[in-house]
Amino acid sequence: MAFDKTAFYVLLIILLGVCFWVFVMWRNTREFHKQIKQVAEQQSIIRHDKKAKILCRAIHFLHPSLHAGNDYVISNKGTDHKPVITEWNTHIPQPTQEELDQTIAKLSGIDPERDHARLRKAEYPTVGDQLDAAYKARHGDPSEQARLDERIGQIKEKYPKSDQDL
Repeated sequence: MAFDKTAFYVLLIILLGVCFWVFVMWRNTREFHKQIKQVAEQQSIIRHDKKAKILCRAIHFLHPSLHAGNDYVISNKGTDHKPVITEWNTHIPQPTQEELDQTIAKLSGIDPERDHARLRKAEYPTVGDQLDAAYKARHGDPSEQARLDERIGQIKEKYPKSDQDL
């Protein structure tokens, strides 16, 4: 069975298509690994450098949808190894140094260790207890749900949100 020219050209086009697809997948994989490495480096800087963490919190406060490593890159190349934004990879305008300084000043009064959300979470009933109470309430016994709701209300009163600090 000999191939005629049409079958040969069809196989050649299919082979070229497969080669092109493999090339595109290979290139995307390289870019993806490069991006993962950059995000990991950013997380390491933020985790180990308190000033970088504060700068990252300020950027997140100004633009909550942005992520370090993807949308912007922080490095310690500033004066006295002060963290600075070295890349800004988004259409959102980059905050000025003055905006960042003002935001850092606002956030400096907020102690992340004393943040109401963390304190509340430590005292809230477990998710399992809350789901169990919701199940019982759906099946006619709302007493446990009411008890948990009262406890959650007390915890919220004990650790109120302080929007004035932000």
